[in-house]
Amino acid sequence: MSNLAPIQMIQPMRVDFDTTRVTDWLDGLPVIGTPGPGGTVAGDANVGNGALTVSSVAPGAAYGAHVVAVTAIAGGLTYLSVTDPDGVITVQGVVGAPVYAAGITLLLAPGATAFAVGDSFAIAVVPEPVDVTGLVFDLDARMTVGASTFALQASTDGLNPTIANGGPLGVIAMAVPRTTMARLPVKAEGYPYGITATDPATGLTVPVFYGLIHHTAVPAQIGQGA
Repeated sequence: MSNLAPIQMIQPMRVDFDTTRVTDWLDGLPVIGTPGPGGTVAGDANVGNGALTVSSVAPGAAYGAHVVAVTAIAGGLTYLSVTDPDGVITVQGVVGAPVYAAGITLLLAPGATAFAVGDSFAIAVVPEPVDVTGLVFDLDARMTVGASTFALQASTDGLNPTIANGGPLGVIAMAVPRTTMARLPVKAEGYPYGITATDPATGLTVPVFYGLIHHTAVPAQIGQGA
């Protein structure tokens, strides 16, 4: 596991919302996570019976399936490449030697039956929840990106928090009452917002979520003008 503090592992994500003036704003947000290994899968047509081992996944590794493929056999060596979820080759190496591929440290070890060109494995990189216990989350929404005044604010802080903190689950959720949403003018094209996390122990503040809040009069108007 990383020695970084939980707040140092947070990577900002875009999330857009649809809200109305006549309903409470109760919305869960995606897991606040750091990349972790989600398992490996061998190709159905593999000839070789060697094993793939992932020893570590670093913060910043891309989420999704990374594909390890045998690309050539020459001079007594079996060559491989690793392709990230966007189809970009991140490293080239050889079977039997560790390689580092854009945050993933792995080893493809030979087995009793040698690998053949085209043999492949997939490595899943998934978000592991960051324990956000004790962090304070604040939302600020403005009429426009450059506006100096706030259109809407919410927080996990105070006696009546309007953002719920899920602690070790690595999630937060909006809990803004409709009395507050009713005072917010309709703006189907969206209010730009940002949610930050602050660690009271260190004073560190980082962005967590950003995007637009599409606000309509009634639920039937959701999606109009967005």
